[in-house]
Amino acid sequence: MKKNTHFLVKICLLGLLWLSACIQTEIVPEILEPRLSLSPRNLSLSVGQSTVLTATYTDEQNVDRSDLLQWRSHTAAIAEVVSGGVVNAKAPGQTWVVAYVPNKTADSTLITVVADANAVALVEISAPQNTLPVGATLQYNATIRNSTGAVLSGKNITWNSSNTNVLTISSNGLATALAPGTAQITATVDGVSSLPFAVTVAPAGGSMRSGDFRGHASYTVSGTATLQEENNALVLSFSDNFRSNNGPGLGIYLAQNAPAVLTSNNSVRLDRLKSTSGAQTYAVPASVKLNDFDFVVVYCEPFNIPFGFARLN
Repeated sequence: MKKNTHFLVKICLLGLLWLSACIQTEIVPEILEPRLSLSPRNLSLSVGQSTVLTATYTDEQNVDRSDLLQWRSHTAAIAEVVSGGVVNAKAPGQTWVVAYVPNKTADSTLITVVADANAVALVEISAPQNTLPVGATLQYNATIRNSTGAVLSGKNITWNSSNTNVLTISSNGLATALAPGTAQITATVDGVSSLPFAVTVAPAGGSMRSGDFRGHASYTVSGTATLQEENNALVLSFSDNFRSNNGPGLGIYLAQNAPAVLTSNNSVRLDRLKSTSGAQTYAVPASVKLNDFDFVVVYCEPFNIPFGFARLN
């Protein structure tokens, strides 16, 4: 009887300790990066035409606070913007319309206003990749459209690099990588410029693989991931146009397959997602080799859901 009593006392004490630990433990909500999503990124309007831009803002607690959004136009004489993201085209030209939350975050849409349906309304840059090693060259191309979407030909294109110390580009769109870093390429036709095209230049002599992100299911992830060798170590970098939906417990993984449930057998975790937008880098364990994994995954760890992934080529 005495043994049973001692056993029950021990069980009760353990139960009290467990209950005490639960009571004293506070659940602290994860602090996330504020996230602003704006679309479309590039838009053409005719003089007198109006449209509505779509924008949402979630705060550090992942709460929708789109009511905090404010708007401004760099040149209201070309296109003004009013409450709710309504854009009114006023005169031919180009301007940026900005959605922002003061002291938090901002994003912008390039607005082109035309008076002639056959005028240049949209310039889009295309290339097979967004990364180059030092010393490499790559041909960039531009598609030119009018306000109806028809392709225009026979137009002169002016090419520009934002950082000629890193990357130069010739009058016919041939880029040459000069030094490690990033640069933005733009193409301008009849005064109408393209959205900036982000290019990453990797060190010479180092091998690399890169790929563009795509969203999974209803999530949106975009930008370019580059896995490259630097000083005998691997580094994963995201381009400055990287964007991802916000979410709890987002981690960055190298994986053998995607989309998939990630485990220690098919992936390796690098770190938590540092930011839902912009350029960022991640160290890769020394045991990982350049060709061990084919995918970079933005992964929601609490729910085992991939938000998006990039296939490394």
